[in-house]
Amino acid sequence: MKFSELTPEQWAELQPYLDTAVLPVTGLTGDEMPYQATESLERLRDVLYPIESQFKGRIVTYPVCQYGLLTDQAGGQVENICAKLKQRGFRYVIVAAAFPVETNSRLIPSADLLIGTDTDGTPPSAAAVSEEIRKIWLGQ
Repeated sequence: MKFSELTPEQWAELQPYLDTAVLPVTGLTGDEMPYQATESLERLRDVLYPIESQFKGRIVTYPVCQYGLLTDQAGGQVENICAKLKQRGFRYVIVAAAFPVETNSRLIPSADLLIGTDTDGTPPSAAAVSEEIRKIWLGQ
């Protein structure tokens, strides 16, 4: 479910069931040509699709952080956002990136899971995404 689909009334009703926030990160630097920025956004879409399609009734996808990688100053911003999402009541926070990340990385300590592309830009399989998300929900 996208953040923009929730009214205040719906949020009050659905909040107990929507315990996982997804924070998309494009990883743009400003150095991209327009077609490269488009490619990054398409990669992010492909990473988000298996998350959003499989777990629609349990997740809320937040607006995209467009600029910065997880290893620079933007990493601190992403960490701040993840921590605030948890303070707002989300039990789990997943960072979905348009670039390669280590799923068990501690770059963003407040994130329970980092999901990104392979080094060649290929998005993870739906089965792999499902397995990783189910692991965090089961506390593994």
